Amino acid sequence: MSLNVSTTQIKNCIVVHIQGKILAESDAELLSNAVSKLNSYKLIFEIKELSHINSTGISVFVKTMTQCRIENGDLVICSPNKIISNLFEITKMNDVFSIYDSVESALTYFK
Repeated sequence: MSLNVSTTQIKNCIVVHIQGKILAESDAELLSNAVSKLNSYKLIFEIKELSHINSTGISVFVKTMTQCRIENGDLVICSPNKIISNLFEITKMNDVFSIYDSVESALTYFK
């Protein structure tokens, strides 16, 4: 499955729905380009349909979070599946990102 990125605006936040895999540089570029076109720095990456991610994808997440924070926003992650949750625990990325069970709970972060 190739990478698919779509967005939904909810209040002052943008939910970025990520489906597929982020394993190649082309996948990372697709996500980076989609995020660079957004008009908000309050982002929620909804990743329940993200099946695989490696260091290339994680670096895009970190770069996006850094850019959001520079612009007085933030990036939070929601709905990781079991595979991605385990990966985030092993790599300690769960200490870097705020991770929520649902979009609704992630929205409370930005209130």
